[in-house]
Amino acid sequence: MIVLYNGRLVIERKKLSKNWHAIYKVPNTEERIIDLCTNNVQEAFITAQYNYFAIRDNKTYEEVAESFVGKLKCWSCIHWLARTNECSFGFPEALQVRGQYAQRCGLYDDCVRVKNDLPFWYLPAA
Repeated sequence: MIVLYNGRLVIERKKLSKNWHAIYKVPNTEERIIDLCTNNVQEAFITAQYNYFAIRDNKTYEEVAESFVGKLKCWSCIHWLARTNECSFGFPEALQVRGQYAQRCGLYDDCVRVKNDLPFWYLPAA
């Protein structure tokens, strides 16, 4: 279980044979549970964050995802600890600026070597 944003977003997987799902508790909206349609923790983490921003800002998932295309985010880095929601190097800037510190971080590494191996959130919208 991963808890983000003071418990407003909970990402969990009950069984290994099931997909990850997220529970959203955004103020002024009712609680939502969304299946993230993946068993990969990194994809679930990114998808859950995009859904959270979409619900919080009253936008569509596509609008939020498009706003992040081509921009480095802290939670796409290999040094990001999803369980504790912090940088393994302890940079507080990572959370203070919604993950945008990655663009200025000298230690950022997403380990993407081949374009065909890019996860869906790195691909530009067609």
